Amino acid sequence: MNALTELTVRAEVLSFVTEYWNEVDTNWGAHAHMMFAEDGVFGSGPSAFVGREQIKAFYGWRRSRGDRVARHLINNPMISIESADRATIRYIMTIYAVDGLPVLPVSAPNSISEVYEVLVRDAEGRWKIRSKTFTQLFKGEEPTTTMPAHVRESLLSGAVQRDQG
Repeated sequence: MNALTELTVRAEVLSFVTEYWNEVDTNWGAHAHMMFAEDGVFGSGPSAFVGREQIKAFYGWRRSRGDRVARHLINNPMISIESADRATIRYIMTIYAVDGLPVLPVSAPNSISEVYEVLVRDAEGRWKIRSKTFTQLFKGEEPTTTMPAHVRESLLSGAVQRDQG
């Protein structure tokens, strides 16, 4: 890969990741699921959402909870290009989020995490998220948005049924 192609891919990857978090912060993730590969994974372990339908269900549930102001800040991006169609990015994400409408009080971030993403190009040449995983490093007093297990089980069983139907 020549230097110009590598620079272009790095810019595309960073722009794509920034656009994702902007979608989450300013549009409450209404279209975030479409930024994932069809079988993309959001999260890790038993709390992961697998596939666009589950990811869409998560963001739908989040919107149903009411007003919230959130900003996901990304720093120290480290991009590795595996090929013209596959890249990874690791970065530090700081989350500030509070339920309600601005202006809201804040004393510290909700969370500081390391995020690792695998990105692939689809058949049309657009970047998609194959996986987005989080390792929490610091936890603030204000909780992040976490779907309770009983809601997750109910909501996701419906999403899987819709996906198979």
